[in-house]
Amino acid sequence: MQPFVSALLTPIHRTLLKARLKHAAQQWTKAEARVRPDAHTIRVTGFFGEALGLGRAAHLTVGALEGAGYGVVREDLRPLHRRLLTRSPEAFADSASVWIIQANPPEARIALMAHDPAQWSQMYRIAYWAWESDLAPANWLDAAQWFHEIWVLSGFVQNAFVRAFERAGMHNQISKLRVMPPPVPVAEPMRSENTAVTVLTLFDPRSDTERKNPEAVIRAWRMAFPELTSARLRVKTYSGAEGHPGFQTLHNLAQGRRDIIFQCETLSDADTAALIARTNILISLHRGEGFGLPLAEAMAVGIPVVATGWSGNMEFMDEKSAWLIPFHLIPANARYNGSHAQWAEPDIAAAAQALKQLCENAGERQALGARGRAAIASLHNAWTRENLF
Repeated sequence: MQPFVSALLTPIHRTLLKARLKHAAQQWTKAEARVRPDAHTIRVTGFFGEALGLGRAAHLTVGALEGAGYGVVREDLRPLHRRLLTRSPEAFADSASVWIIQANPPEARIALMAHDPAQWSQMYRIAYWAWESDLAPANWLDAAQWFHEIWVLSGFVQNAFVRAFERAGMHNQISKLRVMPPPVPVAEPMRSENTAVTVLTLFDPRSDTERKNPEAVIRAWRMAFPELTSARLRVKTYSGAEGHPGFQTLHNLAQGRRDIIFQCETLSDADTAALIARTNILISLHRGEGFGLPLAEAMAVGIPVVATGWSGNMEFMDEKSAWLIPFHLIPANARYNGSHAQWAEPDIAAAAQALKQLCENAGERQALGARGRAAIASLHNAWTRENLF
């Protein structure tokens, strides 16, 4: 997930912010090794107010902590971006002993800068990071020194940071890494009211369209069904995506196909969950995922999933619980460390075969969905009180 900060600031503001962060960090206390505290109240800072995967994951974190019996103080990260160059550090009004910042390093630094370091230096600090190629960014790594633990969404993300720390000679930070997959709740499957089979793919252009790869999904659909079919492919994205570079390419690929439906609408978490639950198949031909929250959410309600068999989704998928699409590795794009990193190129012909077979076989859809739902339950193992504080 690329940082949102850079998208909001002009080059001049970014330069000034970088200088201010550097000055502020001189007053910060590094996180020295210590025993986890016996926590009663935990502060969680994240993107709670936005329709982002990171926002939904933050809500899941809070729900899991509360379910384990902890008091939780939520803090929305977005307001902390206001007055970045003029605001003074503020003290917390609560007495939480643990602080989880569920945001990647660019935003985590802002959360640290926005609060009184004399106060938070006494807290047990946990970062919670995501990344989607096999090598984490080098300019993120210095943020590790301010945290006692670094939670990551999957073993894939863990390996990306291990590799980056090793390349940077920061071996002492590797032991901080801990895999904490989002605790996606398992729910009863919803009976679909669709008269025609509906296949859903979701992408957010803010998270890099090339990485999400909806173009491959449309190509696979047209290969599976060269002529108009009674089944439907729904391509779901966010309001305003129509103006994003590359969106016209998707429209051109779907030209003349009434069975390919674009939905450019920003939905609440509840409405997104309902959309997923009402579909018959979810497909993701991503090139890389830190976790793949919509895939896990679909499996949790018994929706069969077709997905690239690589990256963070393999934390909860195997060949029995999902239809995994073969791939070969290629260099990632420049945003994801370019030639130094790799991501997957999924096999479109194999995806087309999967789509055709599942669309035409309700029994197979039901069986795959049931196996996928059972696989999601294991994601809660890390979130028991015995494994936390």
